Amino acid sequence: MEPLLQGLAFVLQPTTLLWIVVGDIVGIFIGALPGLTATMGLALFLPVTIHLDSLTAISLLLGLYFGAVTGASIPAVLFGIPGNPNAIATVFDGLPMARKGQAGIALGGAVIASFIGGLISTAALLAASPALARFSLLFGPAEYFSLAVASLTIIASVSGSSLLKGVVMGAMGVLLATVGIDTMTGVRRFTFDNPFLASGIGLVPVLIGMFGITQALDDAARSRDLHQIVTQQLGRLFPSLRQLLGMWRIILESSWIGTFIGLLPGAGASVAVVLAYERAKQISPRPEEFGTGRLEGVIAPEVANNACIGGGLIPTFTLALPAEAAAVPILAAMVIHGVTPGPLLFTSQPHFIYAIIFAMIVANLTTCIFQLGGIRVFIKALSVPPALMPPLVILLSVLGAYALNGWMYDAVVAVAAGILGFVLKRAGYPLIPLILGLVLGPMMESEFRRMMIITGGDMTVFVTRPLSLLLLVAGVGSLIRQLVHQRRLAQKGAV
Repeated sequence: MEPLLQGLAFVLQPTTLLWIVVGDIVGIFIGALPGLTATMGLALFLPVTIHLDSLTAISLLLGLYFGAVTGASIPAVLFGIPGNPNAIATVFDGLPMARKGQAGIALGGAVIASFIGGLISTAALLAASPALARFSLLFGPAEYFSLAVASLTIIASVSGSSLLKGVVMGAMGVLLATVGIDTMTGVRRFTFDNPFLASGIGLVPVLIGMFGITQALDDAARSRDLHQIVTQQLGRLFPSLRQLLGMWRIILESSWIGTFIGLLPGAGASVAVVLAYERAKQISPRPEEFGTGRLEGVIAPEVANNACIGGGLIPTFTLALPAEAAAVPILAAMVIHGVTPGPLLFTSQPHFIYAIIFAMIVANLTTCIFQLGGIRVFIKALSVPPALMPPLVILLSVLGAYALNGWMYDAVVAVAAGILGFVLKRAGYPLIPLILGLVLGPMMESEFRRMMIITGGDMTVFVTRPLSLLLLVAGVGSLIRQLVHQRRLAQKGAV
């Protein structure tokens, strides 16, 4: 009970609430701007969190995360442009509702649905905490090493169409993590006598570059033809209570679809929203009207995309395994602030977990309040000329990287990472395994060396300890499953 009260007391501090609100508002604007994703916003705001304490930093990022996912419904409903992939299915009925003069109800319904979905998935995280805390007692250095290997291989295998490319990117991330001075021996590794490289390759500049600059370059290259804002008649902003109660089954099933899909690495909210939409269509008494402007067609995907947040954060906190790209900056923020994600987090810092859960509840609630209250203001974000967004994002990325330590080196790393990410993305190489390799590389190395010291160099310990073996088998199994899947696809293509 004491850790729970400590977590609640922390979140109710005025400073924490203020940062959550800041994250909400910025996130809603980011979500409302087509081309800006939640992942990009989280990466751009990582430098802001450097000077905050760990819990405030994570609370700010959670506010931004909820705001960006919820705010994406604004362009999806008004213009049929999903602010990010989470709002793909919202377009199907949101835009027809707007064309029928029901934009207000669609936007209001989307916000309320997002609130419900986020709340249910947060409850799932809270309910899972005690079991995860007991599970954490089984972990030692061998299990941590195997967990890092399994996390990396699972992400590498599901992040793209090519298994080889995913593995190569994961290995590249681990290799980049070794650059700098070895903390155990003091030996310089891969520094090429460059004094800047002696401090290693910073995680945050790489994140800013690969999620901010890379996306901006990609948007500029695609020359996205985004529509400008036009006058919209929003009308009534709230669906009636009777309408919402009539959709109780759709809301519940969409919540669990979102939470479950959120747990699966590589699946992502874009899968969850489509599944929730299709399920809503199946159980609706009037499925033939879906796509013509049904409120259920907006409610289902909006419940599911916010439910994915809580579901996706469960493996992020417990296994250091981000289920989707947006969780990577949050994982990185934990590492930067000295918080080790993993099973032991639930026993070593239970107040941290409870504070995060309460921060999620507050972020979800304040996002709902601010978006409902400011819909007419937030849609003005759409008036920003699309051509200005890529250079603006690049400028903010460079300034953010430089502001980390006041080093031009960090800005150069961010730009180099952005250009490298753009080239790799165009060549079909997934970026997430590289980032995860950079995040998990130090943990893999330190736990491996610790285990070698304990056992005197006996590597069989990784397969003789049951849980360690199970984790390694899970990683190898994921690689084999993806390999078989790709071969089947190749055979179908050959036929």
